[in-house]
Amino acid sequence: QSNDMSFGRVFDGTSFEEVQHFPADQQIAPVIRDGPAKSSIFVSIPQYRDGKRCAQTLKNLFDSASNPDRVYVGLIEQTNTEDPKDDPTCLDEYCSLMGYRMKEHPPGYIHKGEKQADHDAVMEACPRVKDQIRSVRFHHIGAKGPVYARSFIRKILGNEQFCMQIDAATEFAKGWDTLAVKDWLNTGNEYAVLSTIPLSSKDRTSTENGGAEVPRQCAIKIGSEGVPLYENKADGKAIGLKQPLLSRAHSSQFSFAKCHYETNVPHDPFAVQLLETERFPRFARLWSRGYDVYTPSVNIVYRENTNLHPLHHTAGHGSNGERKWPPNDGERHDAHIRMKVLLGIHHGIGAADASSLGAGNSIGGKISTARANLGIYGLGKRRTLEQLLEFTGISFSSTDASEKHGNDGHGCTNLKWVPYDVSISPRSNLFDGTGKADDLDLDPEFPLRTLPDAFGGQYDHPFPDGAAAWKGSVQTVPVSIDAPSSDVPYSIVFLLWGVGLCVWYAMFLGGKRASLGIGKNGSARKPKRRQTKQPLSERSLKNV
Repeated sequence: QSNDMSFGRVFDGTSFEEVQHFPADQQIAPVIRDGPAKSSIFVSIPQYRDGKRCAQTLKNLFDSASNPDRVYVGLIEQTNTEDPKDDPTCLDEYCSLMGYRMKEHPPGYIHKGEKQADHDAVMEACPRVKDQIRSVRFHHIGAKGPVYARSFIRKILGNEQFCMQIDAATEFAKGWDTLAVKDWLNTGNEYAVLSTIPLSSKDRTSTENGGAEVPRQCAIKIGSEGVPLYENKADGKAIGLKQPLLSRAHSSQFSFAKCHYETNVPHDPFAVQLLETERFPRFARLWSRGYDVYTPSVNIVYRENTNLHPLHHTAGHGSNGERKWPPNDGERHDAHIRMKVLLGIHHGIGAADASSLGAGNSIGGKISTARANLGIYGLGKRRTLEQLLEFTGISFSSTDASEKHGNDGHGCTNLKWVPYDVSISPRSNLFDGTGKADDLDLDPEFPLRTLPDAFGGQYDHPFPDGAAAWKGSVQTVPVSIDAPSSDVPYSIVFLLWGVGLCVWYAMFLGGKRASLGIGKNGSARKPKRRQTKQPLSERSLKNV
């Protein structure tokens, strides 16, 4: 049993160890002390054909908050727009739960106007939709996995101070917003990220706000692709923590940090079709850019995983079929290669893969160029990859698959904070100034965010309380980017109209039949060989 001086204990999957309290070797970047009452929170929720559970999550999010007026939501909706009744959006279902439901309308184009007017009236009257909920929506056939979906956060992130990531099926502790901000402040670290795999709702107890047991990820294994992996379930737990505990794992099922975490380490839109393989590379990106992940001292959210949506009954990419987005093995393979490139792993990258990576006379040279091309989606300069391997207790060789090992969960309890040069910006990329990049990935844009971090600006060190660059700058942007559902058959009309317009232009105005790929004899011309990298970087995604 622990005494009053105990700082808690950790179970690493095999044994318990007491948490020790010791100072860091070097001063951690101090926190800007904005009190919980002033802190606005942006909550991002991607949902794939799970509108009904997402709507319940959205309602509970506001109902459980101690100050719901400071909570702002960004929905990334992936639904079947041809079947809004059986595959509704999260927003429509949320309004129904709040007592604002659309009327039944006859099908057909002549009723489209009244249907749209009804939808607009519901959105106008539905609580919090107009001022506190923003959304991006696209057809489910365009889904490419959870990482790709989360990359759209850039479209709807405003000037909120804190950002929280959760899944579409999540429950909340009472007063979760106050708990999260207070726990984050207790880290004393401007670049702290609270994160863990949430406890299952069926294991929720009446002592939730006392913080009995919090899941903690300890083990890191090396996957068949040579990339380090976390298990899908937490293999350890932290008990009776006095404050958040430094960790070596990150989970998008729950994370809470200052919003510069989203702008400095944006989700990679090219990591498509991935689930497990992207988790460690994301932690590596965060850690090398100076962010530190902590297991929270209390359970702030819970995972509701007992009742699946009917659309998810078929086995898909994830357990229980919850992640059944349209698969594309070619894209998945290229995304795996991208994760290896990020970590500098040569094993498993053949000549065919290397040919599209970039300039260089060898596979190693091409990988080096490709790593430089990653830019903001690659590693940072504050900490090195070698330091990361030492911190996590794992090893992998860049070229030899046999020279690798995980950590079996050992050394999970008393991790030591690794200092870095705070004069280096978290946005500094590993290969900045080397001249190796020949096709650099562009930084994402955050059109609704006007704070300095959205444009590469950072804090001065050390931070005075209420730093001038940030004091009083926290505000919200009451913008909704929700696209109302439309009848797909009529959208085909617009598509055909657009195609016809292009043909008309080419025949009568353009005079350049080659623009349509048609030769002089009317036959299809062979396309010129593309000079850009394909398909690893998928350059077209930069305009999404």
